[in-house]
Amino acid sequence: MIRFGVLGAGSIAHTFSSAAVGVQENLYAIASRDLSRAEVFQKQYGYEKAYGSYEELLADSLVDCVYVATPHGLHFEQMLACIEHGKHILCEKAFTLNAKEAKIVFDRANEKKLFVMEAMWSRFLPTIQEIQKAIQSDEIGEIFEIEITFGFAAGAKAKERLFAPELGGGALLDIGIYPITFANLFLGIPDSVESVVTMTESGVDLESNITYFYPEAQAVLRSSFKDNLGNEAYIYGSKGYIHIPNFHAAEVATIFNNNHKVVRIIEHKHLVNGFEYEIFEAVKCIRKKHTESSIMPHSQTLEILSQMDEIRKEWNLVYPSELK
Repeated sequence: MIRFGVLGAGSIAHTFSSAAVGVQENLYAIASRDLSRAEVFQKQYGYEKAYGSYEELLADSLVDCVYVATPHGLHFEQMLACIEHGKHILCEKAFTLNAKEAKIVFDRANEKKLFVMEAMWSRFLPTIQEIQKAIQSDEIGEIFEIEITFGFAAGAKAKERLFAPELGGGALLDIGIYPITFANLFLGIPDSVESVVTMTESGVDLESNITYFYPEAQAVLRSSFKDNLGNEAYIYGSKGYIHIPNFHAAEVATIFNNNHKVVRIIEHKHLVNGFEYEIFEAVKCIRKKHTESSIMPHSQTLEILSQMDEIRKEWNLVYPSELK
């Protein structure tokens, strides 16, 4: 039995807790800087312990694995603290603010033989994994273009966190990471990148159009905190194409031929809400004493962060707390 401790009591922690309860994984402790928020979680999801500080949770010897559900800008220091206390880690994306921070976390965790994984839940979804197999088996031929949109109009309350530079705010790290991940999943590392960005008054990215160029293909990636976009992906190949609505949480994908006729439908409904698959992977790896996942290896976290580092460099976007 792996006992989970959760740092942070926000909306993403609700999603994680619901998934863990749904698949009967052990939710042992929840921590928030506001004890009353932690106690709400304790009552709602059946946590054994509720703590009013992150330090108290990390000092609890019964916590095996910590799910880090705080804003991006806090992940680095919190994960180092987890490692100092000998805890395995499942950390929300974006894993850290930049690749340099991530490498330090992985190196220190490896020294202590601790499991660490970025919680990029899309990679673990059965529908996404079947799409990967369909492409590998040449069902749509050679890919020549990927088009992805992901955006929503951030409300006033959300802006406090999403637009805060000190917390790693901006669309890129929060939602832009999804289209970038998909481009890497299906086309690999790009040869070159071009982007156009609109910044907020606080100095982080509001929305962007990013194009990844490959020898025989391109990926057009749009993310926005300004507009409600389609939140969908199209993967175009020489023999047909795949449409993935709600791509980051994909349950359904449709494969078409070049005449726009449906070839087949891929469908895998979530057992709970989709987060359960990354939980399964973390538990399996910890039980097998693995330090990383083959589905979400450290190298992929470092690669995606490195690409976002380069994109931010073009935008002159530097977070005040990031390790230089």
